[in-house]
Amino acid sequence: MFGRVKLWLGGAAALMLAFIVVWAAGRREGHQEARSKALRSYVDTRKRIDEADDLGDDPDIARRWLRERAKSGGDL
Repeated sequence: MFGRVKLWLGGAAALMLAFIVVWAAGRREGHQEARSKALRSYVDTRKRIDEADDLGDDPDIARRWLRERAKSGGDL
């Protein structure tokens, strides 16, 4: 009788442990993906900022760049 209960509790504990491991692995992967996405966003923004600095003092180039930026969503 107690052998069956122990066996059942062991199986339930193993199943719960498996769920926890799978959940933790998915959570970790999600965090890593979010970090890499944030890094890519930072790099892209930095490139656009550097390109904007290269516009020089010509107001026509600056206006054209601002127009294109507004069409693309307006974010750096």
